[in-house]
Amino acid sequence: MFSNGWAFFLDIIYPPKCPACKKPVYEQGAWCQPCLGKILSVREINMAEHNLTALDSCRVVCEYTGGLKRIIHDMKFRQQQRYAIYLRWLIKQNIHADYFSHMDYVIPVPLHAARLSERGYNQAEAIFKEWAKAGKMPWKPDVLQRTRHTIPQWELKMTERRQNMKNAFAAVRPEMVKNKHIMIVDDIITTGITLDECAKVLKKAGAASVHGLAVASGAR
Repeated sequence: MFSNGWAFFLDIIYPPKCPACKKPVYEQGAWCQPCLGKILSVREINMAEHNLTALDSCRVVCEYTGGLKRIIHDMKFRQQQRYAIYLRWLIKQNIHADYFSHMDYVIPVPLHAARLSERGYNQAEAIFKEWAKAGKMPWKPDVLQRTRHTIPQWELKMTERRQNMKNAFAAVRPEMVKNKHIMIVDDIITTGITLDECAKVLKKAGAASVHGLAVASGAR
């Protein structure tokens, strides 16, 4: 009841608007239908085409374009954590948690300690944590660790990206991974290499399967 009252109060003080065009929408975090139509593209990534050998599957919700591109960029590089509500809404509306109810854990792609300190938060956690808990899927950010401070993938050529991610992750609690079905989540994928490298580490530690989920992708 308190939650509903707070939401009502928030809507009065800050009327909900589409993050792309600023037109009024029906709830906080929502996108208007015209802007949603420009970005929405729920699909499975083609594993073979992108040479992703460790991931069992990978699903994305939107194209990395238009207003969504700006929001993801500002959240990652301009400390706009408040934008997570718009990305969380896209996930909540288009990926029902019960679709992944067989998953034992949900794990965000980890940031290196230096980048986490610089940014102040892990954007994957800001987006997906509430969604996972609403679906009663255990949230386990401490299972996987980023051990190397890598160059941002977008700065590299396609041929350099796999090498950049090599040995960048470690399963710090392997006893929790063995025989488990795991979902690893991130804000955006392009080649899928980051998620695939995470999956390699988790499977080496004994995971039964690893599935990816991201808000946006430029990959097909």
